[in-house]
Amino acid sequence: MPSLEVQLKALKQQAIAYNTGNFITQDADCLRVLESADKLSHRPESVLITGESGTGKELVAERLHGRRTGRFIALNLSAMPDALVQAELFGHVKGSYSGATSSRMGLLVAASKGTLFLDEIGDITPALQVMLLRLIETRKFRRIGENEDTEFTGRFIFATNCLDSSFRDDLYHRVATFRLKIKPLRKRMDDARLILKNILTDAEYEDFIKLLYAAAKDSHWASPVILGGNVRELLRLATQYKVLGPHSLDFHWEGDR
Repeated sequence: MPSLEVQLKALKQQAIAYNTGNFITQDADCLRVLESADKLSHRPESVLITGESGTGKELVAERLHGRRTGRFIALNLSAMPDALVQAELFGHVKGSYSGATSSRMGLLVAASKGTLFLDEIGDITPALQVMLLRLIETRKFRRIGENEDTEFTGRFIFATNCLDSSFRDDLYHRVATFRLKIKPLRKRMDDARLILKNILTDAEYEDFIKLLYAAAKDSHWASPVILGGNVRELLRLATQYKVLGPHSLDFHWEGDR
C-alpha cells in the first residue's frame, strides 16, 4: 500500500483535473469536502457546514444545491432580531400587522423545491432555536397573519463558524444530519498561492508577496495579513492590487474591524 505522503501527492495531482468549480483548492481535505458535497447534492437531508469566516462555506452550500429545480436562497442570521428572521422566512399576508400594506412571500416559499441556506445559525437566540427545530421536524410553517400551514418542499443547509453550549442538542442533531468542515486558509497555504496565481500574473504575484512580507514584518508570508480573513480577505486584497495597484492596499483584515 502506498505511503500517506504518496497518496496525498496523488490527490494533489488529481486536483487539477477535478472540477472544483468556484472553490479553488488542491488541498486533499478540501477536495474530500467537495467530493462529499457532490455525493450529498441529490439527498434530502440537512447538512451543516462549519468553518471560519471567509473559508467558502456558501460556495460549498451552492455545490450541495446541485441541479435542484428550485432556487438557492441564502440568509445570514447573524445579529438579526427574531421578528425579522421570522418575517423573512415566513412572509406575511396583507394587513397582518401595522405597515403590512401588501402580502409578501417568505424565503421558505421562494426556496420551494430548491435550497434554503441559513448561515451563522450559531448566533440565533434560544427562542429562534425552538422555532427552527419545529420547522425542521414538521417541515410546515405559516405566513404571519395566516391560519393554514404550508409545507416546505425544499432542502435545508446550515453553516456556522462555531456552536457554543447554548445551542440545543436536539436542534444540532436535526441540523447536522451530515457535517462538512472546511479548513482555514492558514492550514492549506498551497491554496493561497493557487488563489493568487488564478488572479495575478507571475510578475504581479511576486510583487504582491513582497508587499505581504513587508506588511507582516515576518519572513513567513503566511501572516495575519491574509490569515485573519481567510479566502475572502485574500481575494479582496489581490483584486484591489490588480485593479487599483499596490499603493491602494491598506492591509486591514477582518480581525481588525
